[in-house]
Amino acid sequence: MKIAARDVAGLLKAPATRYSAYLLYGPDQGLVRERARQLSDYFCDQPDDPFAQTSLIGAQLAEDKARLSDEAMAVNVFGGLRVVTVNGIGSEMTAAVKLAFAKPNPDARIIIRASDVNTRHALVKLCDETEFCASIGCYSDDQRNLQQIAKEVFAKDNISAPSEVMSAILTRLGSDRQVSLSELNKLALYAGPGGVLSLEDVADTLGDSGAVAVDEVSLALLGGDVSAFERDYARLRHEGIQPIAVLRQLLSLFKGMQAAKARMQTGQSAAQAIAQLRPPVHFKMKPVITRQLGPWREAQIADAIERVMQAEIQTKSAASADPSTLTGQILLGICLRARQLNTRR
Repeated sequence: MKIAARDVAGLLKAPATRYSAYLLYGPDQGLVRERARQLSDYFCDQPDDPFAQTSLIGAQLAEDKARLSDEAMAVNVFGGLRVVTVNGIGSEMTAAVKLAFAKPNPDARIIIRASDVNTRHALVKLCDETEFCASIGCYSDDQRNLQQIAKEVFAKDNISAPSEVMSAILTRLGSDRQVSLSELNKLALYAGPGGVLSLEDVADTLGDSGAVAVDEVSLALLGGDVSAFERDYARLRHEGIQPIAVLRQLLSLFKGMQAAKARMQTGQSAAQAIAQLRPPVHFKMKPVITRQLGPWREAQIADAIERVMQAEIQTKSAASADPSTLTGQILLGICLRARQLNTRR
């Protein structure tokens, strides 16, 4: 049964007895791992007991399709639930999962992690259509989710983060839940119980070089400075900054410009519209973005948003292409268009 996003948190906190199997899949594999661990810990407090819990990988199920069913039907000699966790790509597990579902064991819980499936995949469809299986998609955190997660982490040690500090933290968190939690815990350790985080603390703890490098690429791209874009993007690649991080920051930038344009339609100045954006624009970026709201029209901004979103999709699906090269080519196209916009002024 497909679980709606709004119901996932409640289900993970107190799994319903009607579910004896769980599928966890989606682009945020950090979140997949976290939720699988949360379920495993709920059902079994003895992870090292082979009679209570066992772990399989997809390759084992590909070789022996009955293995999952056999493990799920095994008896926990000390009583209690038997937990079977499976980690695989997806396709190699489908037949074994289908066989196990044909004869479910009410005294077992099957937890499946799939790393390369989508909502149209046969494994996902099977789990969506099975009443006793909870099918849970794990998608990247948005700003609202990340802020809530940060508040929960800080609340454990009564740590405070003013609004501008929280905004700075959110701009440095990525799309992987485990990485984000690691960064937040690092901040909490730095602040200490009852501490108050500052912007300097965030820069010192999480670093600022990556964000600055992407900002420089963004400035060159907006202004249509092809030479600066090629130089800054090459440096960004050399520093090992992932293409997805660049695309996410640029997407946020263009969506902010789109929102600012909409406010300008109500009579606000460019500076007023930029000042109201949340999370706030970095002070070094404000004057440049304010100027660029002139040459960049709504249609061009919308086109840039579409191109950046398509770039993210392509970097995830085009296995034969180097994501950094592909991202650079698409962004260069946006930069060339921006050069035309800026020369018309």
